[in-house]
Amino acid sequence: MRSRLFLAVVIAVLTTLTAAAFAQEGVAAVDIANEGQAMAQAAEEGNAEQAVFHARRILGAAGADFATCSAEELYWIGSAHMYLMANAYDMALEAGLQGEMADTARKRSQNVLSPSEDLRVVSQGERVELTDYLVPGQTMIVDFYSEYCPPCVQIGPYIERLAEQRDDIILLKVDINRPDVQGIDWESPVARQYSLSGIPFFMVYGPDGELQAQGTQAREMIFGWLDEMEG
Repeated sequence: MRSRLFLAVVIAVLTTLTAAAFAQEGVAAVDIANEGQAMAQAAEEGNAEQAVFHARRILGAAGADFATCSAEELYWIGSAHMYLMANAYDMALEAGLQGEMADTARKRSQNVLSPSEDLRVVSQGERVELTDYLVPGQTMIVDFYSEYCPPCVQIGPYIERLAEQRDDIILLKVDINRPDVQGIDWESPVARQYSLSGIPFFMVYGPDGELQAQGTQAREMIFGWLDEMEG
């Protein structure tokens, strides 16, 4: 009950402050529906900064009284609150939030700002429980990677396209690098958690939520699906 009350207060404060800021700046009238579509497009493309920009414009136009808003406008206002809260979670993480609160903030932000339900990017070197991301009835590919790993960068787009084209497959990309580490971060908490000694490293969970394959076996399974897709 207290958490719901706190959330309601946060939303009210965000709306009021955003509206006031835009009023002071003398921002011209904003079409909430158009801004909402632009916000959704930015999120789909993975451009969190632009999504948040449009979210602020929506709330600035909405003001604190929603009585005259249409159903579609109310939908976009609600979505705008989600993007701003996700941005606040990201800022908290950048400011050094640690422990259980950091894990919760990271998950909530990713749930809002992930560019696709078929693809999630998690971890940034921190420990992660893979089973938290399972979806009943769907196969989940787990791809442990680093932007400093050339083979990871080469194979990544193919696996992402596989997840986009197959309705029964979702992809969880686990970035093993902590943000401040240059080169492959073999000492990161998540790399140590899963005893990683080489990447890309794959795992495959079946529709029943059970681990079906990992390592070489998982790679062969995934490459087989890629061959089917290309064939």
